[in-house]
Amino acid sequence: MSITSLFLNISKMEEILLKNSSVDDISVSTSVKQEPTKKLTAEEVKQDVSILARLLIRAYVGWPVLNVFIKRKVLKQLIDIYNNACDTTSLEFFDSIKSVIGCIPDNHISMSFNGVKAITTKRKKHKNVGANISQNADISFKMLKNNIAIIGFKRMVRTDEFNDTIEAFINEILPKSKALIIDLRGNSGGNSTYSDKFANYLCGTKIDSFRKLYVRATPEAQKIQQQSSPNAFWAGLPESEDFIFFREGKNYSIDKNKAYMKPIYILTDRITGSSAEMFLLRMIHHPCVKVVGDNSAGMETFGNMGNTFLKNSQIKVFIGLNYRVLVKDNFELNGYEPDIKCDEGKDALEVALADIDKNLLLQQAMIYSGRNK
Repeated sequence: MSITSLFLNISKMEEILLKNSSVDDISVSTSVKQEPTKKLTAEEVKQDVSILARLLIRAYVGWPVLNVFIKRKVLKQLIDIYNNACDTTSLEFFDSIKSVIGCIPDNHISMSFNGVKAITTKRKKHKNVGANISQNADISFKMLKNNIAIIGFKRMVRTDEFNDTIEAFINEILPKSKALIIDLRGNSGGNSTYSDKFANYLCGTKIDSFRKLYVRATPEAQKIQQQSSPNAFWAGLPESEDFIFFREGKNYSIDKNKAYMKPIYILTDRITGSSAEMFLLRMIHHPCVKVVGDNSAGMETFGNMGNTFLKNSQIKVFIGLNYRVLVKDNFELNGYEPDIKCDEGKDALEVALADIDKNLLLQQAMIYSGRNK
């Protein structure tokens, strides 16, 4: 760390880093050619550092809510790389800049180059609590013994086939079931359109997973949003330097007259994240739900990912454009703690089935006891 960066305040570091780039340098593309041995001049390195700084400071929705200690750490690293810029290769530059993302407590934000991904180093360790029942498809279901229905979501996608499978499960399996298991283990998210619809069906009404939603509408954020993550809700949103309150969650109560009012067990692990957690945070309002396994990823505070890349090195950068105040506090990185936490190597499905059997036996015992009074 340079002596200079130690004594600069946050606004001064931001000013220095932003001067070598503009909104026009932000590039959005579905495919870029990454060349590890491509030669970069010192000036190209400086410009890419400035573009990355612009993405974080001016576009990333997490920047206004990060505490000053994290901001200083990020900016000091960027300033030092900027001040010590020299001729190098794209791969060497990527290696020098990976740690910038590492100190940000956000499970979504990342950079990638040549098949290598830079993510937060604050992510919690994964524990093996069994594999998702849907290994060879995005979604699968079946009826287990004692009429226990199980559906596994390996990934959340927005396809007709995915929706049709959910519809078939609702129409063919659920009406015959005595309990439901929803397997979200190993599911790191995707598109939540149809999984949210399924949550609403089980709850009998639309349930919100957040309390408040914020966005940024700087020119940088709008350029990324409009090109890489189009969303009709943003249409007509005026440019602004402020952190904008966008929408409020309103409903956290199920409709018991329409809901699936039988035992529901949701299986989670440290990979369960993003839109899979969006589903989970809706379902925890259901009084019949028990969560089994390990904590989910904690990957839901920052979302609606926009992708862009650094102009000279072609390093891809993924940043969140939505900030959510969730129904659970201190959620990012920590995730949702299950009602029944499994030890390493203990299959959450077996634990859930055992708990269902125990509760069924208790119900039968209570019925028998009542008849013999």
